[in-house]
Formats: sequence, C-alpha cells, structure tokens
Amino acid sequence: MVNLMEYEASSTTTSRPHHTAGYSLVLIALVVSAAVLVIGPWLLLTPDGFLGKLDAVGYATCHRIAERSFSAYDRQLPLCARCSGIYLGMWTGLGVIAATGRLRASRLPDWKMALVLVMFVAILGVDGLNSYFHLFPDFDDGLYQPNNTLRVTTGAFVGLAMIHLLLPTFNAAVWRVQDRRRALEGWQDLGIYCAAVAGTVLLTLSGSWLLLYVFGIISALGILFVLTLVNSVMFIAFLRRDRTYHQWGQLWLPALAGLTAAILLIGGMDAMRFALTGTWEGFVFGTE
Repeated sequence: MVNLMEYEASSTTTSRPHHTAGYSLVLIALVVSAAVLVIGPWLLLTPDGFLGKLDAVGYATCHRIAERSFSAYDRQLPLCARCSGIYLGMWTGLGVIAATGRLRASRLPDWKMALVLVMFVAILGVDGLNSYFHLFPDFDDGLYQPNNTLRVTTGAFVGLAMIHLLLPTFNAAVWRVQDRRRALEGWQDLGIYCAAVAGTVLLTLSGSWLLLYVFGIISALGILFVLTLVNSVMFIAFLRRDRTYHQWGQLWLPALAGLTAAILLIGGMDAMRFALTGTWEGFVFGTE
C-alpha cells in the first residue's frame, strides 16, 4: 500500500538522479581566473565610482537619452525611464514571489495569465514605437505625446512579466527536487502582483530624489542579475549538471561564471558603443 504522504509529495515534486554539486579544482581555477581577467579590466576601463560602473552597465543596453531618463541630486540615473521601470518591476515581482514562499516555483503561468503578461508586453511595444517615432521631426503629433510616466509604467509591468518567465525557467533547470507550483497561480495572485508594481511606480513618480537614487541603483543591478541568471543556466547546462542542486550556496560557481559572462557581454557592447560615439553619455537627439 502506497504511503499517502509519499503519494502527495510525488504529486507536487519531481526529481532526477542525484549528482554531487562539488567542483574540481581545475574548474574552479578556470572560472575564477576568467572572472579576474574579465571583470578586472572592465572595472579599470569604465567610468570612476560605483555609479560610474552602473552607468557603464546601462550604457551597454540602454539609449540613456537625458530627456527620457530620471535624475536625482542633479545626476542622470544609469537607465532611461522605461528600462528603469522594467527592472524595478522585475525586482518587485521577485520580492512578492519570495514573500509568498514560491521562490523555487518551476512552472510557467497558465495560458490565461500568460495572455495578460503578453498584453503587458504589447502595450509597451505600442508606447515604445510611439515614443521612438517622436524622435523624428515629422512625427510631432503621433498617436499621443509620450512621457516618462508612461515609460516607467509600461516598463514596470513588462518587468513583472519577465520575472515570471525567467524564474521558473531557472528553477526547472537547477533544482533536483522540483517545486511544481506556479509563482502566478490565478487572478488573485495577479491582482497582488499588479498592486505591488503599481505601488513601485507611484513611489518612483513621487518626486523623492532619495527614492529615485536608490531605484536607479537597483534597476541597473537588475541588468546584471538577469544576465547572470541566464548565463548561469547556460553554464550549468554546459557542465551537464542540470537539476542536481539542493541549496543556493551550491550555485556560487555557476553564478560567478554567469556574472563573468555578463560583464564580458556588457564590456563588449560598451567598447563598440564607445568606439562609435567617443563618449559615455547617452544618445543625443534633442528634446521632445
């Protein structure tokens, strides 16, 4: 007779044969050496100071047009309003996931929730295109007048969609014991996530320079987080160690490899953009 508790556990989790998460000294030496050789020069060659490094992160992925970015204490933030919104929404979504105890949830949202998340992306696409075409003199009227409020709002809800794709994919690839729940189970969950993201947007638009300063920092760190997450999964797949991990601490080497790959990608994009523009400033198209 099958034990009832064992049956219920098997209905919510799946596992693969156990393999140790230990690493050879050779592999550790290779990854650590690569990290030093990649991250060290990037730190030396990018603008000075902590915020200067974050500017370099944003420089690789964002246009950083001054008129389309927030400023705090007379300093432009590392990312534009839309990109800031994306990563603030992502962090907010991740915070709610952690608070609800679903940090290891490995199933993607069902089709109804997925449609809503796709709608968030579509709305950003419309607003982004309208905003883009306003860069050209003959498109002054457009669909409507773009502004940073719309940019940060549409970005934040896309960030919410992004974390609900990235985190389950990461969890499904990493953990030996799978948590077969969804981080976004239904309409009630969606309402909680949307309320949290709306709160973050309102705080961003509150006019507090201190909040903008903090949000600017964590939004730029969001780029590093996402790239590290994706590259860590690729590193784990390369080693053929998918679904072999039990604890977060065992992921230190894939995380370091993922961060190194992230900095390598960012540094390459930094170098190409600087070669083309000769400046660390954002693109200049004139005011809207």
